[in-house]
Amino acid sequence: MKIRSCTFSSITSSKISRRFALYVVVVGLFIALMISVLAVYRNYHNDLAELHKELAQVERSIKSSLVHNMWQVNLEALNIIVNDLLVDKDIVFVELLDEQGNTLIKKGIKPHQDAIEKSTPLYHSHDGKKVYLGTFHYIATPEEVDERNERSVLRAVTAIVVFFLILSLAILYHYWDSTAKHLLTIKRYADKLRQGGFKDKKLGALVLDRSVGKKEGKDELDELVGTINDMHHEIVEKYTAIEYQSLHDALTELPNRRMIGKRISEVIEQCRAANGYAALLYIDLDHFKLMNDSMGHTVGDKVLQEIAGRLTTVGEKGFLPARISGDDFLMLQTDISSDRGEARALAESFAQRLLAEISHVIMIDGYPFKNTASIGIALLDAKATPEVIIKQADNALYHAKEKGRGSVSVFEPEMQQHIDKKLQLEQLTDKAIEKGLLFINYQPKYNHQRKIKSAEALVRMYDEQGNIVSPGDFIPILEETGNIVEIGDHIIEKVFGFLHKNKDVMQQSNLESIAINVSPTQYNSPGFADRVIAYAEQFNIDPKQIILEITEEVVAGSIQNVVAIMDQLTQYGFRFSIDDFGTGYSSLRYLKNLPLDELKIDKSFVDEITTDEKANAIVKTIIDMAHNLRLDVVAEGVETEDQLTILEQYPCEMYQGFFFSRPLMEEDFLSILQADNS
Repeated sequence: MKIRSCTFSSITSSKISRRFALYVVVVGLFIALMISVLAVYRNYHNDLAELHKELAQVERSIKSSLVHNMWQVNLEALNIIVNDLLVDKDIVFVELLDEQGNTLIKKGIKPHQDAIEKSTPLYHSHDGKKVYLGTFHYIATPEEVDERNERSVLRAVTAIVVFFLILSLAILYHYWDSTAKHLLTIKRYADKLRQGGFKDKKLGALVLDRSVGKKEGKDELDELVGTINDMHHEIVEKYTAIEYQSLHDALTELPNRRMIGKRISEVIEQCRAANGYAALLYIDLDHFKLMNDSMGHTVGDKVLQEIAGRLTTVGEKGFLPARISGDDFLMLQTDISSDRGEARALAESFAQRLLAEISHVIMIDGYPFKNTASIGIALLDAKATPEVIIKQADNALYHAKEKGRGSVSVFEPEMQQHIDKKLQLEQLTDKAIEKGLLFINYQPKYNHQRKIKSAEALVRMYDEQGNIVSPGDFIPILEETGNIVEIGDHIIEKVFGFLHKNKDVMQQSNLESIAINVSPTQYNSPGFADRVIAYAEQFNIDPKQIILEITEEVVAGSIQNVVAIMDQLTQYGFRFSIDDFGTGYSSLRYLKNLPLDELKIDKSFVDEITTDEKANAIVKTIIDMAHNLRLDVVAEGVETEDQLTILEQYPCEMYQGFFFSRPLMEEDFLSILQADNS
């Protein structure tokens, strides 16, 4: 009973079954009622016709008696005949009229409606003639016919209702059993899919509990089930692919930030359960952006894929690699150490292995590329959180970069203060141009006659309280954030504007040129040469007055791209100088191919020229080489008479440093120019 009740409830709760049954019943009832109406109408008219026949028969049967008794004027007999007629339930009124139209007998009640009224003349044959005796008039009602018709209609309607009730229940059950219940099964299955049931491997293929004859073959429900199962299979495949993509980096297929965040949480839980420690390593490739910009993203992508493969190989035991952005990678220690010192030692040792592996030459399209990296380490314990640990490892990485390429640093609490200062500087540099925080100092370059021949434009910056920020603090921030391009262009514009504004002073002085530092990022930015030329035309500057100082890092990438930019600018009239020579990617091949005018000896060599024979020899070698290449030489950082004396002996063309002058504000620089010319 419980099963039947549940089944009936399920059947009647099916909206589509109810609608289908209602449609069948309504249409069936309408058709049946129309047929019944036609049948009743036909029967009714047949009954009326039969009644007319019966009345005609009655007339024929009593007509002779009426004529006979009317001829004899036998009223008693006529009364008997009339009374006999009224016994018939169909005849309700009878009237006999004589030949004058006078009433002889009148009996019964005339009905108000639905009556059959007839009059028959009566004739008597006498001596071969018809003698008119009067008229037989009567009224009959179809009341019995109506009653029979009503009973017939009631029986027909009752039979139809019962028949179609049984039929609708049968159709309802058949439709439920053959279609509706399977549609509900499909709906519930589709709901599970919509609610993410496809993520559960226990949700198998959709199967309907139905028997279909083999002869009939597949019907629409079978095809629908097949389509849904195909859709389920496709959803599972696409979800698996999307889930993989959402947790893995598209380029390297390493876990991404989202996945490594989950794994860090799991390792923290393991540390909490075991009261142990683990480590997170934050790895950043040194100068990758420069190489990527100069060599192109295709080469950069191949390098990243190779590095990812090496990280995976090294980290097979106990470390999980991930790529979180650009050239930033993480390595998560998955084996828990019982001691903090042990975890730190393991992480530092592993970091050195990583650095060695990364430093191996990578061959891309037949060209060798050598990479270095910096690594920051943060230690995990039970109190850690993924966000904080990643930030601490990033802070340690920043500290490692400050120590120099290829360095490793472990996070210490005091590093956070340094990072906070870095963040403040980032925010400051973002609005430096807008708030007018940037200004330029000019440091003169003197020739052997101790006259100002050139000067270097040096960018300086105030903070919002008016304090001067050290270039060593904010320039690396500009490089890191990419703001160096916008601010570098802004400095070029300001220097050109300064030259234009003070054109008369420049022409009256011995000053031949102003040198402007160009960072590798700025140099390799799209349209750099076009922008410099546009500024020169805007301020009507003679390009020969400008020396663009680039470091050796500029030529670390594509030499063809570097030379192409130089050629465009030198053809216009600009000149180039290699700054900090000997501290970067020193290569005589670069010097041979570049259209240079000047070479600057780095201050680190000049500092030791009087105390270190090797440094002295390097300086002399650089000067000799520059002369052989027909390049002018500028010695940076000249601070003593002894340094100057040695440099003059080699000889060096120009000198720059505190011995002659510190960097000067614009007004002071103009004043010293005028004094130098007098």
